[in-house]
Amino acid sequence: MPTHKTLVVPGLFPALSDSEVPAVPGLEKAWSQGDREVFKRPLTLAQWPPDGKTVSESVRRARETGVFHTAPHWLCADPIHLHVEGDGLILHDDYTFGLSAEESRGLREDLNAHFAVDGLYFHEVTPTRWLLGLSTLPEIETTPPLQRVGRNIDGHLPRGAQRGLWQARFNEIQMVLHDHPLNQARQARGQRVISGVWLWDEVCTEPVHEVVESLRAPSAYGDAEGWVAALEDFLETHWRYWQAQLRQGTLETLTLVALEGRFSGQVVLRHSQRWLFWRKVLPLMQMPGVRPLRES
Repeated sequence: MPTHKTLVVPGLFPALSDSEVPAVPGLEKAWSQGDREVFKRPLTLAQWPPDGKTVSESVRRARETGVFHTAPHWLCADPIHLHVEGDGLILHDDYTFGLSAEESRGLREDLNAHFAVDGLYFHEVTPTRWLLGLSTLPEIETTPPLQRVGRNIDGHLPRGAQRGLWQARFNEIQMVLHDHPLNQARQARGQRVISGVWLWDEVCTEPVHEVVESLRAPSAYGDAEGWVAALEDFLETHWRYWQAQLRQGTLETLTLVALEGRFSGQVVLRHSQRWLFWRKVLPLMQMPGVRPLRES
């Protein structure tokens, strides 16, 4: 049993209005009266810890999947649903749909057959997490999907010197998938079709602490109901367990790190309970350092 525990919880301060976040007395007391620190700038999970060892997300996936040496270069390539809204397309990832292993394999097989002449090959990490193997390093900048889910993709397709080539490939993928029999079957069942693949990558720090990701997607989507459900699960499992260890003295310190959403910072709780009692207990979304919703 460790004597010092760090829990990293992206989305703990969600991209929701204050009125949509319920009272959470235990967390509110901890953040109000614990040893609190507001980070100098907003941080994503990929940027935590700031001084950590880094690796690209695509390389991390390729290594974990065992395909790293099968291609010189990699991109993350995740199946997505694009919802037409007005003149734009709204990005949805697997938070809003499921995809079976059989469906994943069928879609990838047809994409691989189509793009074989270009030396591109799609690999499965999970049914909703893919990789694209490349013979040359693409000269593009990309946007991680969680930074854009639930919003218009305009301006967030691949950018940079080869943007024309990669935006054309993005459109070509849509054409291959548009009338795919598996998508026709999904549509007949009332499921969201897989209308594209989101090509992206980012440099990530390798995690050194336990990460609770269940609040991350509902925060990014602004899904109040989903976020509250994930919060209740977090409180009943991780929070209750580690608070009990702290009270019993099994744990000397518990550090809770919040990233993304509307707040980046941490609070350190100690078994010796060096609470700052003169601090008023505030609602979660009124803690110092919480950014206005429009800035998150």
